[in-house]
Amino acid sequence: LGLAGAGLGAAAATTPVFHDLDEVISSAGSLQSHPWYVKERELMDPTTDVDWSIMERYDRRNQGQCARVQGIYYGDDRVRAVHANSGALAKQQLQNNVPGFGHKWEALRQGIGQEHAWSSSFLGPIGQGIDGDLADTPEEMGVPKWQGTPEENNKLLMAATRLFGAGELGFAKLDSTWRNKLVSINQKGGSTSTRYIGQPPPGDDVAQRFVFEDVDEAYTTDTKWVIPNHDLWVLYVAGPEPKETDKTAVSRISKSNLVGNSTVRNTAFFSTWNFLRALGYNAFGGTGHGRDAFQTGSVAILTGLGETSRMSNWPISLAFGPRAWEFAQIVDMPLKESHPIDAGIWRFCRTCGLCAENCPSGSISKKDVGDPTYEMPTIEGKTDIQHAHGPKLFWYNGSACRLWIKEFFPGTGCSLCAAHCPFSTGSAAMVHSVIKATMATTGLFNGFFSTMSKSFGYGVLENKEDWWDMSLPFHGIDSTITAMHGGYRK
Repeated sequence: LGLAGAGLGAAAATTPVFHDLDEVISSAGSLQSHPWYVKERELMDPTTDVDWSIMERYDRRNQGQCARVQGIYYGDDRVRAVHANSGALAKQQLQNNVPGFGHKWEALRQGIGQEHAWSSSFLGPIGQGIDGDLADTPEEMGVPKWQGTPEENNKLLMAATRLFGAGELGFAKLDSTWRNKLVSINQKGGSTSTRYIGQPPPGDDVAQRFVFEDVDEAYTTDTKWVIPNHDLWVLYVAGPEPKETDKTAVSRISKSNLVGNSTVRNTAFFSTWNFLRALGYNAFGGTGHGRDAFQTGSVAILTGLGETSRMSNWPISLAFGPRAWEFAQIVDMPLKESHPIDAGIWRFCRTCGLCAENCPSGSISKKDVGDPTYEMPTIEGKTDIQHAHGPKLFWYNGSACRLWIKEFFPGTGCSLCAAHCPFSTGSAAMVHSVIKATMATTGLFNGFFSTMSKSFGYGVLENKEDWWDMSLPFHGIDSTITAMHGGYRK
């Protein structure tokens, strides 16, 4: 009660006061805003310390999903054997009806997947016969190109993408820092293949390079994906993943990009791209998992939709927790930049550690490692090449994570870290809002909140079969969580 009283009192003191509906409608953030207790920071100044002088573009050919990188740390022969055996092991688990991997679980996983007549490319949706599904351009409609202020454009996109299935947007200017520090060097391409074990990173014909040129429009060749040098902006689009599927971990549906590879995300991607096309603008660069022009988690943090986490493979969204589907598009529509936030999430992660305690591969730094550091620890006595230098983090070992899941539960994702994260709880109970408000104000109670998360039984389901008895919302997500109008907050 004391905490609730303090929270509500602070809310009254800091929440904007509107006198009529016109003021609400004209408010710059009326379609998307943070809770009262969240502080906005300066641009490019997230709660995670970043040394921009040493920050470097990331080479996706060195990520932990690559068999070549796994072999550097855990031996080429072991990695080859694990990958060679994965198909037979997955089939065995299916046929032996291993909990979470039996016939009905496999049917569910395949049912939630979705095939399209189109696929995503650097330049947008492509595919045989897709032309009939592309939006008309303003020229084809006989109207001028849409012209709005950056603020108006933000609102336009917020309203439209909610209808398309997205939950939150982030905005940035693709300035010299973004181009020289945050655009990846190469896309992932085919670099994950076992054929490159024991070899140097594959060339640009396998994993195309992102380059900048003085051209009017983006284009691609067999070896490069070209970004124009003229004024461009970054549009980050995100929505929630189901929390309860994570809580079946490890299972066939505890995959980290469960919805990211299915209906909701793909609909939002295609519709957003088409919407911009119909307005007269270009969008490119957001091609999906491992092929986006950016590490999308970094975009979420820098545009104010989350903070860095201890698990560091994912940011934690204040709205969605550690699990969200996402994509980042480069657009030529002028946008108003959104700022990084301080909601106390990064501070909480430094004192929690539940994700690391429950990580079976030891890929997440435990509390006994001390504070975040700019220096990456060695892996098996060897230099960690899986990250870009610059941020001050708890460093995550993607090779250990991916190799473990490939060795024991191939064809899915682990997600135990996300399932045990205190930010993976529901939002209906008022106590969760009070706790979040308290965390944003002080870290004094963080240890207590982390302990209580275990005491209240948050985490994985003791019996995976219980998932089939749960009455859950459409798509397994709370689609109203970021809504402010239409009666959803009354």
